[in-house]
Amino acid sequence: MPQNSITSIQPGYERTSAFPKPKIIFVTDQNGNLLIANTEAALTVGVPMEQLLNLNLSELIHNGTLNTSYTLRAAKNKCVEQGLVKTKFKIETHAISQPVFSPNGELLYLVTTCVATSADRKNPRAGLNLRNSPALKHNIHIAGSTAEDIVAESSTMKNILNQAGNVARLDSPAILYGESGTGKEVLARYIHRHSNRAGGAFMAVNCAALSESLAEAELFGYNKGAFTGANTQGNIGVVEAADGGTLFLDEIAELPLPLQSKLLRVLETGEIRRLGSCVNLTSDFRLIAATNKNLKKMTEDGSFRKDLYYRLHVVDLVLPPLRERPEDIPVLALHFLKKFNAKYNFNIALDNGVLAAFQSYDWPGNVRELRNAVEKYIVLGLQDKPAQIPLTLSAAGRQLKQSQFAIAAEGQGSLKQAMHQFEEQYIYSILKACNFRTGEAANRLGICRTVLYRKLKTFTGCTKLKDG
Repeated sequence: MPQNSITSIQPGYERTSAFPKPKIIFVTDQNGNLLIANTEAALTVGVPMEQLLNLNLSELIHNGTLNTSYTLRAAKNKCVEQGLVKTKFKIETHAISQPVFSPNGELLYLVTTCVATSADRKNPRAGLNLRNSPALKHNIHIAGSTAEDIVAESSTMKNILNQAGNVARLDSPAILYGESGTGKEVLARYIHRHSNRAGGAFMAVNCAALSESLAEAELFGYNKGAFTGANTQGNIGVVEAADGGTLFLDEIAELPLPLQSKLLRVLETGEIRRLGSCVNLTSDFRLIAATNKNLKKMTEDGSFRKDLYYRLHVVDLVLPPLRERPEDIPVLALHFLKKFNAKYNFNIALDNGVLAAFQSYDWPGNVRELRNAVEKYIVLGLQDKPAQIPLTLSAAGRQLKQSQFAIAAEGQGSLKQAMHQFEEQYIYSILKACNFRTGEAANRLGICRTVLYRKLKTFTGCTKLKDG
């Protein structure tokens, strides 16, 4: 499911209280991999939640857990599919699978809702009342989105975690300040998990990634026919989907002024109105916002609404950059090392020299950059060339001072050696930008893929890269 700009989970049917709520609801990607499931889904198929979210629907059919899947049919036919599904426990449900598309028509994911066959079958689609469904209000589980444990060794971060624990017990809006990459969303999830809304959904939206023309529709939803190209069945917005849980607005300073006004009204009244609708709906959520900008200064130059600022500025937490808490660098590095060793099935260690290089670096990209550096260390085999660590911490060594370059190269290299080092760093930076897809990286570098492989072999002997 996309992280940067959220297209809401909904099947598009009008709400109603005249029909029973769905018992089972889950979301899959276009290949049938389970992304979200409520507790009832796991109980019905008899598979533990942790295991269920690692399965594909084809596997459930193959092992006899389900006799068929209308989700897979909907993915194949790119339209709503429905019918009866039986489990290995002889439980019969009526399933409806709804594909959700991006504005350019790409299939993003599928929402499937199942109701017991004893429910009113005359209008089975009415069971798709997602606003009150367990998947959005209770027991939501999202595959691969389990919040990382917050690693804190410095007194500064321990104090922030203590403050966050106190903030979690409140229900007022909160603003998280900090440079990019300091872990504002991780802290927001920490607050959510320790709040009385932990059983509800955590809806994260990057305001900077919202399409200007569709931002209002994505946040507040829309009814069918609201605008040209709209889903013919309408869409629930993320503010509405956060009912009972937490709404996290990252980079809130990028929210357009007209939407700032509408968000303020939602916070004041608890009511929202979809585009193309004249009906007010209620949504009870806790708002956490985050930014790396000075909102107070933005109110003075008119780029951020003063009334919204003062409505949000109830509780604020400031995450310091990584360079101001060097005690956290080694424990974070070892934390990420453990995760990547498990991910790639490696058993690589960080020696003291590497940790020293990490601690001497100022980390302009903060925790995110450190995480990427540890992954690069493992994936590109830098553990065999520890002298290269200082040179590869930033994207082509641009952050290193000239004196640091001389120290790293021990001041004894020839021009040829220096050019070789620069070539290695530059190729690694392009690979990283291409998510280590060798085909794409070769195109950007203007060389053949075989030439790229040959150069990589001379650098590290590493071949654990992606094709494409």
